[in-house]
Amino acid sequence: MFDLFELGKVYRRRELHQQFGGQEQGGIVTPISTPIIILITGEEGLRYGYNDEEHADGTFVYFGEGRTGPMRFVSGNRAIRDHALDGRDLHLFEKVPPAHLRYRGQYIYAGYDDVQDVLDSKGALRTAIAFRLVPIEQDDADIKQANADIVQLNLADLREAALDSPPSGASATEAKRHAYRRSAAVREYVLQRANGICEGCSEPAPFKTKSGRPYLEPHHTRRISDGGPDHPAAVIGLCPTCHCRAHYADDGEAFNQRLIAWLRSREGPIKRSRAPNFRVAGA
Repeated sequence: MFDLFELGKVYRRRELHQQFGGQEQGGIVTPISTPIIILITGEEGLRYGYNDEEHADGTFVYFGEGRTGPMRFVSGNRAIRDHALDGRDLHLFEKVPPAHLRYRGQYIYAGYDDVQDVLDSKGALRTAIAFRLVPIEQDDADIKQANADIVQLNLADLREAALDSPPSGASATEAKRHAYRRSAAVREYVLQRANGICEGCSEPAPFKTKSGRPYLEPHHTRRISDGGPDHPAAVIGLCPTCHCRAHYADDGEAFNQRLIAWLRSREGPIKRSRAPNFRVAGA
């Protein structure tokens, strides 16, 4: 993965806005020119009866935005829900008073809960959206199991798994496993589609792994990082040289545009359907 922020590092919020832009007020920042979403967690929700928090299962519960009335899937809330479909990365920061932010890591959206009887800014009770976020990198049994399950699928089934949404009412554990399974499906789909040939330079993979597979790396053409789920038509299998070229070369942007054009010819345009408003049970 190509890191944009350093885990645990403290940043001045003003400097983040100077670099990326985006809203200077509120907890959900959606820069226009960079495909990221900056989430800021703090203690403001305590006055209204809710609080962002990390759970024992490794997920993070993050409450949506909206000062009055029930929270809706608009603006920042829609951006969180649809971040993978939109090719945006979720980056979570926590407030460090008076004007600093500590980076907690990159996350994947894995569902939400409707939380009843939460106060709004006028003191009225309303329904709030509590997003379930899953760490993008976590060395646990769920990731290992997802990888083991996914490699057994054929190309068509992998594509279906890569675009799958968890069923309504999924538990927190199920939602977490689904997020990892979908991420693994995107990666495996791209590697099977490439079939040992770099999709950037058309040369064979430079070597084989210890398991005997040709070594290629998935590259997310719409995003800065290469971890987590995305649309299969936006991820391409590259040799290490082409992968580094897409990220670091002086012609990297032009090269990436050629990769996008190749994907469009191979996969067709991304057909974006409205993401379902599925729930996660057991917040």
